[in-house]
Amino acid sequence: MLRMRLRLTCLLTAVLFLLSGLFSVCGALAAGETFKDIRGHWAEKVMLEMNAYDIVHGYPGGEFRPNNNVTLLEAVVMILNTLGLNEKAGQVDLSGLQFHPSLTWGKGHLALAVEKGMLTRQGLPQIDNRRLASRVEVAALVCLALGLTPDSSYVTFFDTSEIPEKYRGYVGAVVKHNIMRGMPGNMFSPDEPVTRAQLCATLSRLIDQKLVPPPAPMNLVVGRIASIDVDKRKVVLRNLEGEKTVYFPADKSVFTASGTTTPESLSTGDRLKCITDGQNNVRYASLVDGSPSIKTTVEGVVVSFARGSRGYSLTLENNEGDRLTYPVEDDARLIRAGKEIDASGLVENDYVEIGLDGNDRIVRIEVYPPERISGTVVEVERDALTLRRQGEETEYEVSPRVQVTRNFIRGMSYGELKRGDRVEVVVMNKTIFQINLLSDVLTGQSGMVSRVHSKAVYLYVGDEEKRYELDERVEVIKDGRLVSLDKLRRGDYVNFEVDSRGYLITIEVLDEEDGDFEGTLKYLEFYPTPWITIVTSGGLELEYEVSKSAGVLRDGDRINLSDIIPGSQVGIRVEDGRVTEIEVLDDQNLTVKCRVSSINRERLRVTLEINGRYFTYSLAPQVTILDRNGKPVSLEDVEGYQVEVRLKDGEINSITII
Repeated sequence: MLRMRLRLTCLLTAVLFLLSGLFSVCGALAAGETFKDIRGHWAEKVMLEMNAYDIVHGYPGGEFRPNNNVTLLEAVVMILNTLGLNEKAGQVDLSGLQFHPSLTWGKGHLALAVEKGMLTRQGLPQIDNRRLASRVEVAALVCLALGLTPDSSYVTFFDTSEIPEKYRGYVGAVVKHNIMRGMPGNMFSPDEPVTRAQLCATLSRLIDQKLVPPPAPMNLVVGRIASIDVDKRKVVLRNLEGEKTVYFPADKSVFTASGTTTPESLSTGDRLKCITDGQNNVRYASLVDGSPSIKTTVEGVVVSFARGSRGYSLTLENNEGDRLTYPVEDDARLIRAGKEIDASGLVENDYVEIGLDGNDRIVRIEVYPPERISGTVVEVERDALTLRRQGEETEYEVSPRVQVTRNFIRGMSYGELKRGDRVEVVVMNKTIFQINLLSDVLTGQSGMVSRVHSKAVYLYVGDEEKRYELDERVEVIKDGRLVSLDKLRRGDYVNFEVDSRGYLITIEVLDEEDGDFEGTLKYLEFYPTPWITIVTSGGLELEYEVSKSAGVLRDGDRINLSDIIPGSQVGIRVEDGRVTEIEVLDDQNLTVKCRVSSINRERLRVTLEINGRYFTYSLAPQVTILDRNGKPVSLEDVEGYQVEVRLKDGEINSITII
């Protein structure tokens, strides 16, 4: 009698297990074991993962039965267990609820599903223990359990018309979040029943994508192997959290892309995914294929970086001023100054370049520490700034959020910067975020070296010799590189910069034979060969022969050499000691000494003889005409005289007899 009672008890228990497929009873396989009917199955790994989480178990005899269809009741139970609500389901008040007479288990899960809005109270009596769950019903259950926003815009299957209208938003939501996918041929097959393998795959994505945490006390650890202790079967994994130690039971294998391997065969640097219990013992482990591929990169300043219920997320402000937020993989590599660090090393206002995989998840973060450099402004553009430092010109991007100050105190606009300004900038990965104008630095000075001492340099500036003390960090640049002070030679032409103390901080030796120079045209001679003399802004005179093939430009148009007016601002290009190109930068605003050749009183035009050549200009409406004593005279009184003429916007603004 006792034997028959035991047999009946086991038979009843087995029947209950066959109905649920969820609980380990009467000889069923315990969590973490393998099954004889899933080897090589497309969902083998996810089924073992869900078994390791204690969410789904096998059947007596070592079977998982992956292709068995799942009932609606089983689907509800598995979804809620994945959300860690199994214990809560056992505490739900069932009073006032009606269930199908065939139900002998799972009522608490159904009642909890009603509380969460997954099911309706009115529909409970229609759920018997044999009703299978369709794909659209599972989509709806998952969407409602997670509180996702329905979104039918992601429903683009060939059989979309077969999906009932009330389910399309649910289907779109789970597709959008990559929880469920279509069937071959871009079909969703809404009415097909869901198999145990398919539901395991769906629910494992909830945990992998941080939509829900692993059910306690289980943990999911993903990281790169930092060290292995074979004797103790101990592996140390490194990820954003730092280091985590896990222990492998003696019989535990590690899944690979092609099969399994042993913990002893692992190597440092391998990416490993582990499911562990509360004592950090491994219940499931698999190698993750190589380093994740980076599809796109984004640069910006860190606004926030924190860990939430779904793992780490990073919000940055890109160089266009947009704020973007991305999820971060647990084992994303975080690099600062070439060294891997953990999450605590990334802080607000760090400038980073992030690498995104195909799912727009961050798999790599490169932190660029701020670099503080000084230089002279060469060119100012809307979103770029070119600086000359240590003899080289470098173009940097300028962040839209750039902060500009004068002498580190007064704020100013970026548009106030101009060529020749001495600045100190904060650069992160070739992008400027802070600019400070050093207004007490004199730039654009030129001269010729007269004498060189250990603490001072004498320079001819114009016709005067001046002594300049040397800053202890003075930069001497020759041939585009830093050199020692003893490389300066008497007679060297130099550009130099002086700080507020009058100390030299930069000396750059000019290569007279090659280079681009700007200045005021002082002389232009034509016979026997053309020669040009310019005076730089620092008072340095440079004289060169002009090549017969030299191009002469004004406003982009070619002109004759004889059309250039002495006193004009010009830029010249010198190659092998000869001028090969001249560009007139400004001949409308200048002061020139000349002779008044003739006057057209009717048209109010004056012809000037400048260095033996003749140029005719109109008189400005309010022209000033003065004698040697500064007294006003008439236009006729200056004809034939040597005068100083000032042009403004191409018209004669003043004439003074000299």
